[in-house]
Amino acid sequence: MPATDALAPPCTPAERAIVKSYGGWTQFMHCFGLKPWETDDIEEAKRILVAFTQDDEERMASAQSDEEVR
Repeated sequence: MPATDALAPPCTPAERAIVKSYGGWTQFMHCFGLKPWETDDIEEAKRILVAFTQDDEERMASAQSDEEVR
């Protein structure tokens, strides 16, 4: 685990699962061209992560409502 993974902000279990799928916080940030040691970049990565989580929740809710209609 890279030392910069320790710079990750607090994350929900869903957010941690997304980060883990990228190989860790450092890899997640690198995928978006962000530097894990830059405060502004950490904040941007957290905003991206929150958006991913919200998108997943919306997709799951939509799928669930589609199943209920059937």
